[in-house]
Amino acid sequence: MKKIVIIEDVHCWMDGGTITLKMKKNESLLYDVEFVQKVSLTNREKLPLPGSLLLNNEEVEIRSALETEILSEVKVAEFGVKIVAKEKELLKKIISEAVEFIESEDYIEVAKKVGRIK
Repeated sequence: MKKIVIIEDVHCWMDGGTITLKMKKNESLLYDVEFVQKVSLTNREKLPLPGSLLLNNEEVEIRSALETEILSEVKVAEFGVKIVAKEKELLKKIISEAVEFIESEDYIEVAKKVGRIK
């Protein structure tokens, strides 16, 4: 059975670039994928670390199998009916840039700067 992944909603936060995707897999499983902003690298209490990837508000381990799976799903996801057609191209670009950052060496450098890895 082919895995069907739908982006039901997209939230672009005004904090320097955090993007939250409300996603659905195979008609039933709902989950949130969040790409946390990477502009302000200061660690503010009770907020996720800058430059991190979250799944349902939990930090995803860098270069883990889970990270790979999440990025693969985001790459093939289609937009749900709630996403306005004229916004799809811009949202595709924003999401693509977020995925590219997570896959880049810059992601590792930010992770080092904020203390996620040594």
